[in-house]
Amino acid sequence: MYQKELFSAHPNFQHARFLLTDVGQLYQAIPFDELVKLVPAPKRQLSGKGCKPWFDVKGGIGLQFLKSFLRLSDAQLIERINTDWSLQYFCGFQLDKDEIIADKNLPSVWRKYIGQHLDISKWQQELSKFWKPHMKETFSSSQDATCYESYIAYPTHVKLIWKACNEVHLLIQYLRKKAGLRRSRNNYQKWKTQYLSYQKGRKKPRKKEKKIRKALLKYLGRLLEQLKLLSSKYSSFIGKTKQKRIATIAKIYEQQHAYAYGQVERIEKAIVSIDKPYLRPIVRGKEIKPVEFGAKVNKLQVDGINMIEHFSYEAFHEGNRLEKGIHLHQDLFGKCTHHAADAIYATNANRTYLKKKGITHNFSPKGKQKAAHIEQNKIMRSILNKERSTRLEGSFGNEKNHFQLLKVKARTDLTEICWIFFGIHTANAKQIADRIVESKRKQEVPPENPQLKMTA
Repeated sequence: MYQKELFSAHPNFQHARFLLTDVGQLYQAIPFDELVKLVPAPKRQLSGKGCKPWFDVKGGIGLQFLKSFLRLSDAQLIERINTDWSLQYFCGFQLDKDEIIADKNLPSVWRKYIGQHLDISKWQQELSKFWKPHMKETFSSSQDATCYESYIAYPTHVKLIWKACNEVHLLIQYLRKKAGLRRSRNNYQKWKTQYLSYQKGRKKPRKKEKKIRKALLKYLGRLLEQLKLLSSKYSSFIGKTKQKRIATIAKIYEQQHAYAYGQVERIEKAIVSIDKPYLRPIVRGKEIKPVEFGAKVNKLQVDGINMIEHFSYEAFHEGNRLEKGIHLHQDLFGKCTHHAADAIYATNANRTYLKKKGITHNFSPKGKQKAAHIEQNKIMRSILNKERSTRLEGSFGNEKNHFQLLKVKARTDLTEICWIFFGIHTANAKQIADRIVESKRKQEVPPENPQLKMTA
């Protein structure tokens, strides 16, 4: 009895077998060669010095698509690649029998590198060019905004101030230990007990919340003064990362102090996380989630394929983005004749613009209408509304539930953009892959012979 080697098959047979797998079908829907040109090769790869990297730029891009498609953590993805030849083929390499990738952090490393060179406009140009032959109704589009929440604890004023107190306390103890000094006595345990007692209470009256907030702010102010004295003497022990966190905490203290003592009615550009100071509260007005914390994205959908029109961590009025959305449609897919959007986009300026361009829309009419066109316009609005409310809004839930966008677990602003970008376009690539498979299936089915049918 003999053993057949996994990779001893002819390359053409192996490639054909790969294209029949789920990841092989996805592979056919991604223009890897064009995308690789948009990312410069790492210095290590250009110089040829050091150990040979497991992944080149194509492999790094492949890792991001696979992560969103398979919904795995970074460590789980590397484990799967070590044991699955089709995933290796997807990333453009194959492991030998005695080889294994031990570094479980490689997807994160490549996410950071690609995020530094990610130009959303250029990437979407290449993707749309590749996908356009597999799309039909490119003359019609719809747009809406959604928020991709970041993976953080729900921030309250008290929780945020206490976390800042805890961070500064630990940093003070770290500096004193490095300097050979005894631990400071700053009543940390007393304040920790008070904070936990407040958090454990089932009811949190406004008066009680205001009282503990001011008390913790005073404690944080004293801690920051202690830290300032220590850092002036032992600045060599504080790296750039710690300096950034100290600056963030100082900004939080300034914002919370001004709000607690009535100096401002509303905190502008409020910091809601020490780990992610770039996040802002996005007021969405939903019944279950009135406020969300993450990136707000205005998206354009053409024939079920979503494109990012505007990406921001700051809140913005999506109703002002309609004209930009039409321009994006024209740049990527050509002329736009029909457009659907939510009621928030139905401003007079947008109506005037659409009328000027001769674009049919789904907004409720104003003023008198011609009797001959009332029924026809009503039917068209109904079709466009259905397209927007089912297909576009349904795609938001599909991306969040099936492509790792429900809670974005990236740690920096650049990697979060990269995570969201690949989540959205992996969902698009899956749709295109299904269309490619369906078109091939139809071509392979032999046409029916009417004479045989009559004989039967």
